[in-house]
Amino acid sequence: MTSTTDTNKPRTFSPEDAPAAAPNYHQVAITPILPTSRLITLAGQVNLDAASRNVPFLEQVKGAYKNVAICLKAAGASPRDIIHTRQYIVRETGDPTLDSKDIADRGWGPLWREFLDEEAEGHRPPDTVLGVASLATKTLLFEIEVWAIVHA
Repeated sequence: MTSTTDTNKPRTFSPEDAPAAAPNYHQVAITPILPTSRLITLAGQVNLDAASRNVPFLEQVKGAYKNVAICLKAAGASPRDIIHTRQYIVRETGDPTLDSKDIADRGWGPLWREFLDEEAEGHRPPDTVLGVASLATKTLLFEIEVWAIVHA
């Protein structure tokens, strides 16, 4: 965790049980809004196994959602506290069957709903889904950013 004595400043950290972040950022930021509320933002979560080897798209999605839960828990939040997400899906994966489908039809949607049903009591936060040219490495096909608010 970052060290700061000012509790009104954002603090950032990477949970020990989450995948290691690159040295230029932390996985989680907690920003006080009021004395009783905190905004939690997560760095883009991916299935880190996919960064070093070819992992099928839907397995990448599942791993990223698992990391969302880990990071939120480490920040004192849960998926029920999510207020917005942004999901990035690579348009051209090299898999002709997958690439022939619209981004919305690639199977991530049912996995997201299942995650929210199991981890967020069926909560459905606003969500933006983007088809992108690429992510940080060539083998990454999926990434999700998350914002949550926790009230004391």
